[in-house]
Amino acid sequence: MGSFFHKTYQLISQKKWLGLFFLLLVVSFLSIIVSRVEFDDDISSLIPASEEAKKTQEILKSIAFTDKVIVNIHRGPEIAVEELTQYASDFLDSIQRTSGPYIKRIQGKLNDDDLPNTLKLVYENLPLFLDDNDYNTIAGKLSKDSITKITEQHYRTLISPSGIIASKTIRKDPFGLSFVALKKLQQLGIGDDFKLKNGFLVDQKEENILLFITPIYGSGETDKNTPFVNQLYTLQNQLKEHYGKRVSIDFFGAALVAVANAKQIKKDVQFTASIALVILFIVLILFYRKLSLPIILFLPTLFGGLLSVAVLVLLRGKISAISLGIGSVLLGVTLDYSLHILTHIRNGKSIKSLFKDVAPSILMSSLTTASAFLCLLFLKSQALQDLGIFAATSVLGASVFSLLFIPQAYRLKSDKIKKTTLLDRLADYDFHKNKWAIGLLTLLLTASLFTYRNIEFNRDIAKLNYESEVLIQARERLEALTDIGSKSIYLSTFGENREAVLQRNDSLFKKLQQLKGTNEIISYSSVAALVQSKKKQERKIAAWRKFWGEQTIQLTKRNLLESSKRLGFKENTFSRFYELLQTDFKPLQLSDLDNFSSLSVRDFIVADSSSMTITSLIKVDVENSDKLRTTFSNVPQTLLIDRKQVNETFLGNLKNDFNRLIWYSLLAVVLLLVLFYRSLALTLITAIPLFLSWFLTCLLYTS
Repeated sequence: MGSFFHKTYQLISQKKWLGLFFLLLVVSFLSIIVSRVEFDDDISSLIPASEEAKKTQEILKSIAFTDKVIVNIHRGPEIAVEELTQYASDFLDSIQRTSGPYIKRIQGKLNDDDLPNTLKLVYENLPLFLDDNDYNTIAGKLSKDSITKITEQHYRTLISPSGIIASKTIRKDPFGLSFVALKKLQQLGIGDDFKLKNGFLVDQKEENILLFITPIYGSGETDKNTPFVNQLYTLQNQLKEHYGKRVSIDFFGAALVAVANAKQIKKDVQFTASIALVILFIVLILFYRKLSLPIILFLPTLFGGLLSVAVLVLLRGKISAISLGIGSVLLGVTLDYSLHILTHIRNGKSIKSLFKDVAPSILMSSLTTASAFLCLLFLKSQALQDLGIFAATSVLGASVFSLLFIPQAYRLKSDKIKKTTLLDRLADYDFHKNKWAIGLLTLLLTASLFTYRNIEFNRDIAKLNYESEVLIQARERLEALTDIGSKSIYLSTFGENREAVLQRNDSLFKKLQQLKGTNEIISYSSVAALVQSKKKQERKIAAWRKFWGEQTIQLTKRNLLESSKRLGFKENTFSRFYELLQTDFKPLQLSDLDNFSSLSVRDFIVADSSSMTITSLIKVDVENSDKLRTTFSNVPQTLLIDRKQVNETFLGNLKNDFNRLIWYSLLAVVLLLVLFYRSLALTLITAIPLFLSWFLTCLLYTS
């Protein structure tokens, strides 16, 4: 091994310019590859990618309302509500103009044709929105006396100033069946604490307006969402200049938290790497008293980092920023190889002895380190796999590069370097002969034997999330305004058979209604009131036909004609309603709802040619969450997803993986040591410090 590197050294020495050209060619090639790097800032990449985790993450990423940006516009106590709605209008005009390419849709503002179109949809599909209780209510309106009262009320409405507007609705729906059915769509909303004002969704006190922005890109695509988030805050500042403190605006959502995380991760990586570089440079300059030497020492580290990122780009395409952040601690590890070689040269050893004595130990050191990190590939966590590849490649690349580069860049001196610095004197001190040092180490090791089992694994992935002060304040204001602070649980049912999925969702919806009635859940948002299985729709259409039998229709028509004729109504006034009763209704298709953006159907349903997933959002008190989980635990092809518990479970599995990883890496290192030393005694002597340092590390964390 040493002879190979010595011959390579001699070859490079004889053809320096060719060697330099080849080095520049390799660096240029690696730099081109690295320039294509894309970073993944998603913290969930730490979660092991088991089949269950993949399915859960797939469902979570498919749910549109998990990625919504909530816009909270609020006014001061003395400000008119008209200024609040004007602010909202200005915001909508500006955001659609500046951030159109990043926005899929904005909800919370009712367009002029939204309500009429929704009423038309409900009217043309009335049977699908009525249940047994509704038919009991309708039956109570069909008596002769009741119809007389209804027509008299309509007469008073028609002769009033609002009669012109109400006339069309009264003529086609004298019993108000559309409004009875329309209430069923409330399950698509956010609760009963909001109302419409000038077309906007405002709270009961008319102090806040809520808007919901659905970005085109998912919350995990931080590189694409960053410009959008920056534009939001820029617009916030522009509106502040115009409105001052009279009206203000907050933003909150997964996309904003993800962008804040991404910025913080990059900032932390740059900061920690910079601090490490500065400290190491200062130490090395003080030790060697020469500016060029730290640069020479760091070049193998930089080459190893460049090589590892290039390999990851070729293997992955997109690299976990978290893995690179953790991998930045390898600066000191890879720097050790250069220090070993340089120290050997400064001690006056020949180049031949350098490669004979140092090359095997350096390569062995890098191989054991790389093999331990490559054991991360046994884990199913994308980020940790990236870390394993990055670490293994960087240490191997840095070790080989340092063996080939350092002897070329730093020439052997004829005389030994005099050791006069503090670090030199510290390095020459024989710590193994100091009784106090040995006693302190023995004491610490003894203490660690009693404390290493006290290490606890933090399963809360939220602890890794970063929320800026602005986001924290926005979240707190939303929690005070809505039930956003309560536990959110997603109830998803999925499968390849659409009808089967829809039927399961019908059953889940019925159960949610029961739980809401018994106050076991706070609220729920479900699409089941609008999107129903074909079987349920046909059953409801049959119930309509049964209720509106020929005899009931004729009796109702006669009573309407008699009571309305006395008030001066024309005979054909309610002809549209009579046509409705005779309509041959058909089941509603999912595609029929695509043009009704105000209904947000696609927020709850993800469907393609091969599968369908329907999700409901449940708000529940923490103490009832376990009971809710038990309620739906046995429903086939259905998941109850509590994001916090899911992350805790999967990170708990990661803990188990780490326990196995210790044995994998230990086995790999011991095997390499046995192959290298070919002596069990030397292997044990070398491995003992590994165990002792682990115990000391555990002692540090428990203290």
